[in-house]
Amino acid sequence: MTVIRQLYRGLTVSLFVAMGAVAFCAAGDPAPTRPVAGADADAVAFFETRIRPLLADNCVSCHGDKTQHGGLRLDTRAGFARGGDGGPVVVPEGPAHSKLLQAVRYDGTIKMPPSGKLTEQQIADLTTWVAMGAPWPKERIPAATTSASDPAFPYPAESRKFWAFQPVRDRPAPRVKDRAWPRSPLDAFVLAGLERRGLRPAPPTDRRTLLRRVTFDLTGLPPTPTEISAFLADTSPNAFAKVVDRLLASPRYGERWGRHWLDVVRYADSLDARGLGGEGDIREAWRYRDWVVRAFNRDLPYDQFIVNQIAGDLLPPPAGRDLNVAGTIATGMLAIGEWGNGDADKEKILTDIADDQVDVVSRGFMGLTVACARCHDHKFDPIPTKDYYGMAGIFFSSHILPGLTPKGQGEKPLRIPLMGKAAVARRARG
Repeated sequence: MTVIRQLYRGLTVSLFVAMGAVAFCAAGDPAPTRPVAGADADAVAFFETRIRPLLADNCVSCHGDKTQHGGLRLDTRAGFARGGDGGPVVVPEGPAHSKLLQAVRYDGTIKMPPSGKLTEQQIADLTTWVAMGAPWPKERIPAATTSASDPAFPYPAESRKFWAFQPVRDRPAPRVKDRAWPRSPLDAFVLAGLERRGLRPAPPTDRRTLLRRVTFDLTGLPPTPTEISAFLADTSPNAFAKVVDRLLASPRYGERWGRHWLDVVRYADSLDARGLGGEGDIREAWRYRDWVVRAFNRDLPYDQFIVNQIAGDLLPPPAGRDLNVAGTIATGMLAIGEWGNGDADKEKILTDIADDQVDVVSRGFMGLTVACARCHDHKFDPIPTKDYYGMAGIFFSSHILPGLTPKGQGEKPLRIPLMGKAAVARRARG
């Protein structure tokens, strides 16, 4: 968050226009690439979270790399597309003509899996997937190599060179032809990218437009008439810097930028399937939302921002108190996920909760979809299944359910009093 303050101080107009494209990627760095291709992000996420685990749990033991009953293999994209001895199991005509769906619905002579019919939800997921065109991420399986320095590392050498796994380095500002234009080292990175493409920076905008841009960007709101008049009348050299400081000090700043983080951690005020405002709902989620907004507004250092959300309840409490209230609220990030609360398999609920927590932590803080390794080693980056279960083991020891209810009943999340033990005891005594 401090980076944002540094970025806006002394910002040039042209950089302000382009900042979204360069804030986290220095000029000359390769652009981030998608880990898979062949389907859009939502389709890939649906396949990886709903379909691949289903196939792994119910199909691959008979239709995998070691055994292919009926000539059918369902653990690879190529095997699925090829089909079995009777041809493809999914055809372009859609679900109505899908041998896969006929088998799992027990509609014909072939009934799969033979050990027992899938649940209605699993069949519905397969039907949705087939109706989407059965998207399966493209697979590229390069020859595995090992390193003398790390013989246990089974991933190709090119995977280890991917930009996201490189240590952060202090890169000097690039040389540019137009040395008069840059006003800061950041400007040089922008200008270098423009010059490589034969482009020139846009001319400076007028002051009214500049004020609207920075106000919308930092608070999500337009400037008021009074603010416009004050800025136009201020002819001092630091007039724009004063505007930026005012906007960064506004409560609206945290509301505007905290919202983006809430999207990353799948924030919701309520989970309707659990009963709006009921015992199974996340009715206290607003406390976490407000903590995020306050964290942005008080410029909480990023390392503390991470630690509080993962283990804030374990941080030392303020002097004279026996509970870290703010840290406990911050860990609400781990409790607002979505999982099958009414699943008859109660033990599976616990694994799904841990899976959701691994997913939100790895996506949010690492930029990696580690949750895919629940079923298989990653093929292109160094995330083996053992690492997934290493993380999951930590979350298995962190219970957000006080206890499992009998089958058929919904779960009730753990609720922690936001007061010390002495205060709780006094309240219990009446």
